[in-house]
Amino acid sequence: MGMERSVEVIEHPGEIRLRLRAASFGELAVVAAQALARLELRREVEATGPWREITVGGRDREALLVNWLNELIYLAETERWVGTAFTPVRETGTALEMRAHGVMVESAPSQVKAATFHGLRITTTSSGLEAVLVLDV
Repeated sequence: MGMERSVEVIEHPGEIRLRLRAASFGELAVVAAQALARLELRREVEATGPWREITVGGRDREALLVNWLNELIYLAETERWVGTAFTPVRETGTALEMRAHGVMVESAPSQVKAATFHGLRITTTSSGLEAVLVLDV
């Protein structure tokens, strides 16, 4: 039995620190994306519209996680689309491919400006992965 998914939000002026837990990296990326959606939408929203494929690259797991969230922030700002449901498709050490389902919003959320490398760490635990991640708000 793997680690139960969880997220803990630690607020600080100008930033939000997340402590994420999941059994695998793909699940960790899902937990992070769902936390981002809750912050951007400020409520739970059921996904509508078609699924889309999103692929990001990075030099390591930390870069993949930051690039994944920043891609979702970019889509929210430029397309006014917020992903709310996610399914890992493929993950390598330098690429992450996800299927995402979301909602269109009337205006860009602008709640979260960026995922950062500040204080970022992903550690392996006895039951999965734990990450600490800072979002600029």
